[in-house]
Amino acid sequence: MKIVVDARTMGTKPSGIGIYAYNFLCGILDRYDVILVTDLATSSEMQHLKERGVKIIEYGKEVYRSSGVFAYFRFIRDILRKEQPELFWEPNILVPISLSGFHGKTVITIHDMFPVTMPQYFGAKYSTYFKFMLKRTLRRTDLILYNSYETKNETEQFFPRAKDVENHVLYIIVPKVSYEGETSDDGYFLYVGNVEKRKGVDILLSAYKKYAEKGGTKKLVIAGKKRGEADVDAALHELTGKYPQQFTYKGYVTDEEKNELYAHAGTVLFQSRAEGFGLCVLEAMHFGKKVLASDLSIFREIVGDVVNYFPLAGGAEALAEAMTKEFAEPDLGKYEEVMSRYYPETLVPRLFEVFDKAGGK
Repeated sequence: MKIVVDARTMGTKPSGIGIYAYNFLCGILDRYDVILVTDLATSSEMQHLKERGVKIIEYGKEVYRSSGVFAYFRFIRDILRKEQPELFWEPNILVPISLSGFHGKTVITIHDMFPVTMPQYFGAKYSTYFKFMLKRTLRRTDLILYNSYETKNETEQFFPRAKDVENHVLYIIVPKVSYEGETSDDGYFLYVGNVEKRKGVDILLSAYKKYAEKGGTKKLVIAGKKRGEADVDAALHELTGKYPQQFTYKGYVTDEEKNELYAHAGTVLFQSRAEGFGLCVLEAMHFGKKVLASDLSIFREIVGDVVNYFPLAGGAEALAEAMTKEFAEPDLGKYEEVMSRYYPETLVPRLFEVFDKAGGK
């Protein structure tokens, strides 16, 4: 069976969606004839797939969230008309134009509804575009993959048409971490992820300030890319100046650097206001670390009660209080039981079943 995949999200600097697609692609290459379409193919992930013999078709220039997306999808449509695969997979939710002339089935992955449920973090223009385009996409879609039941329920709440489309909840692959160094508890708090309000970083910075002012001495390390939110940037600058021996912002880190931080952290913090899945919680669990997370329903769906929670409604005060507690060491057996749900050997066979049925194999 031939499958064409839009791989633009992993073409240059893979996003979370790009890594999601990459991990599944690595598992299906030996079963299907996969063709990747992308704007550019410079990432190590794309190079690895190329080395495995995957056909990659490049658009030739980088595509952003703009009118350039429409031209890019016309390029994809031309490829689909020529190749006529059984399936076209769009891991990045939206298909902005009609794929007329393509006779196979279209599959999309829906990761979250944040442009609808949290428009303040995306801007009115993009939120309106997202809602309009998703309605159009659903009319052209034969199969939906969801990364959680929460995403499925929210999608069907806001877009009832989605209930009429065949769909499956297929969680995100979280491979076992390849780390050969030693692990230890060096006593610091760690947050890894985008530095933005949606991730609750403003809550974390305020909470740590309260924690330090009350005499807390554990260090806080933050690693991740800033999103250019002025008040968050100002809070980072304030803590750096006020507690230079206790607080460290490392900026964007490589996978190797991230693993080193996880390996030596005491407690890993996830204070998000919203998550589509909760990948970083599972990453921390791979290192056997204590985890303190906001009490989001998605975290409870993904990892249950094997980690510690604080009430998000309590904001910085609740997090600061939780940071003063000494949590019990995690049950590593329960950690492994949870993590095994998201290993490739668990999820790839499920994708085989879904794709084989959709493609008529």
